[in-house]
Amino acid sequence: MFSPTFSTLGLLLALSAPLPLFAITLPIPSGAWTGLNTTVHGRLVQGIPYARSCFPHVGPGVGGTFNAAQCATIQADYLVPEDIESSLGGYINTQWETCQAKNQQCVLNNTNPADPVPTQGICSQGSVAEFGINVATASDVLAGFAFSESWGIPLVVKNTGHEYKGRSSGPGTLAIWTHNLKGITHTANFVPTGCPAHTATSNAVTVGAGVVYEDLIAFADTNHLTLPAGGCGTVGAAGGYPQGGGHSMFSNVYGLGADRVLEMEVVTPRGDHLIANSCQNTDLFWALRGGGGGTFGVVLKLTTMAFPATTVSAVFATVDATVPGQAEKFFQFMTENALGYAQQGFGYYLYPFLPAIVMSNTILSFEEAQASLAPLMNLITHNFTGTGNTWQMTLEPNYLSYYDKYVTIVPIPVGTALTVASHLIPVSQFQTASGRSALVQAMTDVVANAPISIAFGVAPFLHGNKNDTSVNPAWYDSLWHFAIGNTWNFNQNSTTLKTIYSDLSSAINPFRALAPSSGAYQNEADVYEPNFSQSFWGSNYQRLLSIKQKYDPHHLLDCWQCVGWKGSKDARYSCYIDVNGI
Repeated sequence: MFSPTFSTLGLLLALSAPLPLFAITLPIPSGAWTGLNTTVHGRLVQGIPYARSCFPHVGPGVGGTFNAAQCATIQADYLVPEDIESSLGGYINTQWETCQAKNQQCVLNNTNPADPVPTQGICSQGSVAEFGINVATASDVLAGFAFSESWGIPLVVKNTGHEYKGRSSGPGTLAIWTHNLKGITHTANFVPTGCPAHTATSNAVTVGAGVVYEDLIAFADTNHLTLPAGGCGTVGAAGGYPQGGGHSMFSNVYGLGADRVLEMEVVTPRGDHLIANSCQNTDLFWALRGGGGGTFGVVLKLTTMAFPATTVSAVFATVDATVPGQAEKFFQFMTENALGYAQQGFGYYLYPFLPAIVMSNTILSFEEAQASLAPLMNLITHNFTGTGNTWQMTLEPNYLSYYDKYVTIVPIPVGTALTVASHLIPVSQFQTASGRSALVQAMTDVVANAPISIAFGVAPFLHGNKNDTSVNPAWYDSLWHFAIGNTWNFNQNSTTLKTIYSDLSSAINPFRALAPSSGAYQNEADVYEPNFSQSFWGSNYQRLLSIKQKYDPHHLLDCWQCVGWKGSKDARYSCYIDVNGI
């Protein structure tokens, strides 16, 4: 049974003496941690840097021990996301384990994890939470909120550690760790809780917060369903992905991840354990579908639309960029045909830095898809010269087969530091010759200054805007989400990192200048995004801010450039480097 309005946490807050939030400094007495561990039935976990067992020497407060056998396992699995995310102290992109501003870290050489050089240094706690609650029930989350309020320790919400902006880590924090909330169920005729009996039913799947997409895709295949996922199968299906928007190669037809959410079970910082859907707590439901993770509450379960099993027309093609002018002709062709492809239901990942493209379609027959793509195939296989031009097109029998063969064909960096920046490219840019020409020029300028570049043809063009999510409206007026990135290894200092972040932020500027009234995808945005509230949420921000105040009046949840963010001066952000005055 869910808690009444005046909940246990609310009572604790009302009876406690008023204190300035986060005014109490660490260390917190060990007895307080022991008491919290008792309250959560032994599920308090110490936050230990993922590679700690490889380091004989550690800094203050670092737990764990040096262990050669464990280190060998870590080294062998250092680039395996499933192993990284099973650890409270593990992050897919390693800079968010470190304290970048202070040059403190505990990471390995991602190009050679067995390299002994990094382990000769001091293993520091960095940005890994001091402790985390391994959440099993709503009561665990409520206990975390109460402890934060009582002792002034800031909170982070962590699921898998897939995070480009550092929002799920922070020095001196307590983590609400949802990764082990598993379970998947299928309901053929789902009606949101509390809705009238005559409410239209949906084919739906309910997942625990810790379920990752590779498991959900396998479940869907077994049950003859389609559940679209992003480019990495180890992303959580109920975490920041759907709460922040969530794109896939099927978004054009099926909508963004946020569009497909039917219901959430959530614990709010004010002490409520709620169901949020279209019939109850509708304001929170709206905010959680696009307003971002770790902001309005902790989601325990999520129910999403499921679609019938489908065949997929899929393409992987490469272009020989060593031949002068070919890459530019490829980009020009894609801008000229992007609108037509969207109208026919295609989705794709275009990789200018390779260059290559992965495409998919579920609404055309295979023969229709072949006919539609014949001009592109002819351009690559007949008009272009060189040995690096390839074309592969198949009809995959189901989503799982398509995902394994095509979506993951270009690997996502794991076990290394990675920063990104992005911008949404509006439909209007593709509608005129002058607009397309300006886009190609901007694209050329951006790609020249970015080691990694991807034009995601994933906007919900055919799905459209139903006006029932808090996703930036610019998403529904766009064709492309264009992202760039850069990586670095363990041995870069804060001065170098400041340059890397600043240069990448500047590299996306041609798109900002091209479409200044558009925006960026919050989950894959510049860490130092200017005017972030407008860029990430547009006209939805003020309503989101009021909902944030309603459900988190004491501001227990705060994260970098999230709704209600108060700026970088808070101690939890002390490991961020000051870039561009942010």
